[in-house]
Amino acid sequence: MSSGSPFYSTTAALTPDGLAPRKEICNYFSSYPVYSLAWSRREEPASAFRMAVSSLLEAPTNTLQIVQLSPHHDPAHTPDRADFGVMGERALDYPLTKVLWQPPGQVTSDLLAGVGDSLYLWECEPTAEPTKLGLRQCAVHERAKMTTRADYSAPITSFDWCPTDPRLIITSSIDTTCTAWDIEVQQPKTQLIAHDREVFDVAFVAGSQDVFASAGADGSVRMFDLRALEHSTILYEAPAAVAPSTDAVLGDAHDSASGNARLSSFTPPLLRLSCNLLDPNYIATFALDSNRVVILDVRNPGNAVVQLAGHQAPVHAIAWSPSSSSQLCSAGADARVLVWDIHQALVARQHQQRQAVATAAQAKHLSRLSARGPAMDVPPQSPHQQLQSSAIQAAAQAAAAQAISQQPVIAAPSLTYAARLPVNALAWNQNSPEWISIAFGNTVQTLRL
Repeated sequence: MSSGSPFYSTTAALTPDGLAPRKEICNYFSSYPVYSLAWSRREEPASAFRMAVSSLLEAPTNTLQIVQLSPHHDPAHTPDRADFGVMGERALDYPLTKVLWQPPGQVTSDLLAGVGDSLYLWECEPTAEPTKLGLRQCAVHERAKMTTRADYSAPITSFDWCPTDPRLIITSSIDTTCTAWDIEVQQPKTQLIAHDREVFDVAFVAGSQDVFASAGADGSVRMFDLRALEHSTILYEAPAAVAPSTDAVLGDAHDSASGNARLSSFTPPLLRLSCNLLDPNYIATFALDSNRVVILDVRNPGNAVVQLAGHQAPVHAIAWSPSSSSQLCSAGADARVLVWDIHQALVARQHQQRQAVATAAQAKHLSRLSARGPAMDVPPQSPHQQLQSSAIQAAAQAAAAQAISQQPVIAAPSLTYAARLPVNALAWNQNSPEWISIAFGNTVQTLRL
């Protein structure tokens, strides 16, 4: 973390030299409320510090904007002055639920994709006209609009672009399905029913073009393999939460007056997930109205390994670091942006599991000894009775250790930033991992760690 970083922490971190921005916070002010944003992943200098930003309006007047850091931005921190300028934009009828740039690779075109009512592909083509901020303008051309049905297409909630095969995109939808697309032929490769209810997010596992995970309204995270879609793994199911029953919500005067409003349990939907970009074993997710982020280990399905507790209001967005397998960032309705390092929490979790295994082995050994049976006419408090008592105590300790090992380790954030409004989205710059962008209201801020 640099000395002038907007994050505050007791832990220092190193920041590479030679960054394009000349300050710690850079701003962009849109004319519309911002919902989704994504950093360009092209490694060419001309694409450095370029983002796609999309609006969220109920009217059919939404916009996708391509913005880039101005080479003439003010090095002084001026909260009300824009440092990014618009290079190009595209009018949209419906807001985008997610936007992504094409993964780096052997590609010559500058493509980006977005989802909402359909799966869209756009290409950015630079023009010769510079903007007043010294940026080269670009035209945003629609290259494809893909739907699974010609007559009707269910809204698409999210998608991921395969980093190992840029021809492959996978989408999730409210119709309970996930669809794998070949964007070269602009046709779906396969479609599967992934959840019992709406699917809210989907992501490829690091290093794979076949394995992906999804999260949905049924409160589960599931893992699939495109090579064997007849099988899937339920990695996690959110614990039941308690909420007022329908009668209590509608209002029962007698119950309200007597304080006996009925409660009902339900499984909260899981809204978003994020697969670790460097370690395929870890996935982060969070539930509706939850102020905690849950870390899952695919090698230990059924239980969360770490819980990130630091937000005071529901979490809205999460993203793993592109340069560290133990770092991730979260943002929420409390206007806080938190950076976490879960390395120590994972070490503590492994210690719990080793302790549970050792305690269970001891209990099993004592149980075998006590099962051999006592000799005839054994007096009270004999060694055999003492052994039975020790076996019972060891079994109880093993059960307790096993229960503890199934509980997630609670971790605290290492870096914190306070925004002015609830944060709707965040994006971690993969080419310059010391920069994170957040969106709140009509503002996009780029923060240096």
